[in-house]
Amino acid sequence: MSLQLVITPALFVDRFGRRVLTDSGQPGMDGKEAIGSTTEQRRNRVAAAIYADCEHLDNTQLDEIIAWLQMYKTK
Repeated sequence: MSLQLVITPALFVDRFGRRVLTDSGQPGMDGKEAIGSTTEQRRNRVAAAIYADCEHLDNTQLDEIIAWLQMYKTK
């Protein structure tokens, strides 16, 4: 029997453990919509897109997205 992780907005947290999505999956700090600095809001929009869309992608497609993100990380 294998356990499957249920991905919820509450799992999207920053390095300080603060939530970056509301309960409905919208961007927001500490679960509150439209809160945060400009860069936090940008990051939270990316988190919201990941939450909304990545469930429907296969592992190869997810690896492609990770590779695109890596380009910015090493920039």
